[in-house]
Amino acid sequence: MKVADLAKVFPTETLEVGTVLFKQGDIDGDGYIVQQGRVELSRIVGDAVQRGIFIEAGQIFGVYKTLFENEMRYFTCTIVQKSRITTIPEQVLKDRIAASDPFIIYCVRNWPNLGDRLISDSSGENSGD
Repeated sequence: MKVADLAKVFPTETLEVGTVLFKQGDIDGDGYIVQQGRVELSRIVGDAVQRGIFIEAGQIFGVYKTLFENEMRYFTCTIVQKSRITTIPEQVLKDRIAASDPFIIYCVRNWPNLGDRLISDSSGENSGD
């Protein structure tokens, strides 16, 4: 199935610049696909705001919370270019994950969590890796 076809199956809406889709610390676990436009993921670490992770047309985001069974979201997502966004409900993600091969689930969950890497890289903990 093509990414554009998912817009026919799941809720899709157009969002304006400045709209916050979700915030760091939120507990919902919906996933999203950018059909058109651009969004930015940012994160507060200590007193600093980390910015500059951009997601564009055809890319998926917001699935880490559910995929990695985290308690809350790592990032805040802000629309930076008028965007058409498809929402993949958290329960759909959970159902798909539960129906997957256990080895594949293990592999994906043990893949480096980019949220954790971004956080630790900014604090200098991973310097020299």
